[in-house]
Amino acid sequence: MGRRLPPLNSLKCFEAAGRLLSFTDAASELNVTQAAISHQIKVIEEYLGFPLFARHPRRLALTEQGKALLPEVIEAFDRVSLAIGALGKEAHSNLLSVRLAPSFAAKWLSPRLKYFWLQYPEIDLCLFHANAAVDFEREEIDIAVTYGKGGWPDVVADKLLSLDFFPVCSPAFMHNDKPLTNIDNLRYYSLLHDANYECWRDWIKLVGVAGIDADKGTIIDDTNVLIQAAIDGQGIALGSTTFVEDHLDSGKLIKPFDTVLVNEFSYYVVCPQSHLKNPAVLAFKEWLLSLVE
Repeated sequence: MGRRLPPLNSLKCFEAAGRLLSFTDAASELNVTQAAISHQIKVIEEYLGFPLFARHPRRLALTEQGKALLPEVIEAFDRVSLAIGALGKEAHSNLLSVRLAPSFAAKWLSPRLKYFWLQYPEIDLCLFHANAAVDFEREEIDIAVTYGKGGWPDVVADKLLSLDFFPVCSPAFMHNDKPLTNIDNLRYYSLLHDANYECWRDWIKLVGVAGIDADKGTIIDDTNVLIQAAIDGQGIALGSTTFVEDHLDSGKLIKPFDTVLVNEFSYYVVCPQSHLKNPAVLAFKEWLLSLVE
């Protein structure tokens, strides 16, 4: 017995218009005209024999029949989308989508990736970069390296790398009228902050120096840009060996004080437990962790 279904295009237009409660927004989402949406809604309503929308002068509302039908159509489209996505992943089971913190990727991971490809030539990586934690339910990411305190819900998180923090600055700061040979002179310079003020607050508390306001200065949410700002003499940053060692060796940066802060934040390898059933995901995770053993 054949299925009794309205035209697929009209169902698509109904789903978008019903979800957005706007023919205009549905037209924009589907990249068609508003007239095309109206036509397709008329097609499905004529097919069904009852209205799906109550049209008011300034708003669009679903009828009772429309309210009953909409969640079923949304679920059906979602199921088809998931099935197609699963088939695509099965066909490309060795293509990994990896989300990385940008500075970690540039300074720590990138020089080591050649060894992964030598060990696992059959696995291809698709690398994405962002500082925010991954929403694995909404984003098509297989595994991530995220900076934070751990404890994220619904994922397995293994600590990969902790950072040490210490002030770094241009060598020129040692040769002016307020040289950084004296830690009290730190108050005369602009502090450069990575994402928030917390790290400088902790470092200043650790050294016990008074008269320095850690809640002032420039916030830069990209560590690479932060370090470049310090090189350019825009202020004093808290650097980590992982990110500034080359610049210290070259003399572009100096470390005026020896006190080192290690806080609660680290880089973690993160993914849902179910993702580890994919041998490629498991291989990438174990390879990362092997680098710090």
